[in-house]
Amino acid sequence: MSNELLNEAQRALTVEIKLQDCYRKMSQRADNPKVKAVLHDLLLMEEMNEVLLRSLHQRLVV
Repeated sequence: MSNELLNEAQRALTVEIKLQDCYRKMSQRADNPKVKAVLHDLLLMEEMNEVLLRSLHQRLVV
């Protein structure tokens, strides 16, 4: 079970990084300041999720 969770946590981290990259690209292309603000907030949220996933991953390794 622990190996399975470890693999899923690693997969989630990979997807999280890709999602952040998508938000960054969308923000660069957006013209509307309100859209940029929303994308900025989404990016911050995903960065916090990444920190939590890294913590989870580290706990599963131990």
